[in-house]
Amino acid sequence: MKRVRLAFLADIHGNLPALEAVLHDLRSQAPDQVFLGGDLVNRCPWNNEVMDLLADLGWPSVIGNHDLVAARIHTPYNPPPFTDRQRYRSLWWTASTLHERHLQTLRQLPPARRIDFKPFPPIRLFHGTPENMFLGLYQEMNEATIAALLRGVAEAVVVCAHTHRPMARRTGGWTIFNGGSVGLPYNGDPRAQYLLLDGVVERGVHRWEPCFRRVAYDHSVLRPAYEASGMLAATGAVGELHLLTAETGQPYSSDFGIWLREQSDEIRNDLDRAVPLYLAQHAPGKWAFSGLLRATAS
Repeated sequence: MKRVRLAFLADIHGNLPALEAVLHDLRSQAPDQVFLGGDLVNRCPWNNEVMDLLADLGWPSVIGNHDLVAARIHTPYNPPPFTDRQRYRSLWWTASTLHERHLQTLRQLPPARRIDFKPFPPIRLFHGTPENMFLGLYQEMNEATIAALLRGVAEAVVVCAHTHRPMARRTGGWTIFNGGSVGLPYNGDPRAQYLLLDGVVERGVHRWEPCFRRVAYDHSVLRPAYEASGMLAATGAVGELHLLTAETGQPYSSDFGIWLREQSDEIRNDLDRAVPLYLAQHAPGKWAFSGLLRATAS
């Protein structure tokens, strides 16, 4: 039987040097097909360059929550809270600088894909959860929570993204894979990360065997690009937080959003003040999202 190898890249977030490092690594890994798990843009400054490159490659993709919002901001279909230009200044900058052809591409991406490479098990690919791309599947979640979130998914193998954290877990009849993030990892390792699935046969059983790849790239190019693109000037302290996330592989960007929900209107309306307050309270080992994960843990 011919070997089958699939690659899954997700959460690129406009990070061109991270994507280019993964492309270089893919040449030696030689997958039969590459799929994209969404969140192609936002939070790093190379959004048009990333979309240009992906357009040339033509890989099938699903839409992520950042893709969805960026593509809707300048349309009648942008609902609150994303109408708040100051609170979501990074998304507004991304939407305002993306070429129209790339916005059109994002608008046409499907929420999910079924992937069939017989005789191996079919795969369901989506960004967050089947019903909500703004939610994610976490290793810490208990089986009942995951079963509720995956209700209706007929495929026994799921590949998802959104959490920026690699995962391989069997629970409730599903095998769940997440390759982590190409552009903004959240697991403390700032290398670009992605997933390979190899089709293997053991005792007549066909299954997918994961390989989690981590690829080094030059992080010294990040700050100059954030500055030269105008992103830092437009996004202020929030842009600095995204840069810190890319440099460290720590979940500052999303953790800040969780923390911000619990703050007063005065703080929520002044992000340049809010970010230093957040950083004074939260760091590795003291994340705001830890309480949310404990609530769904066994």
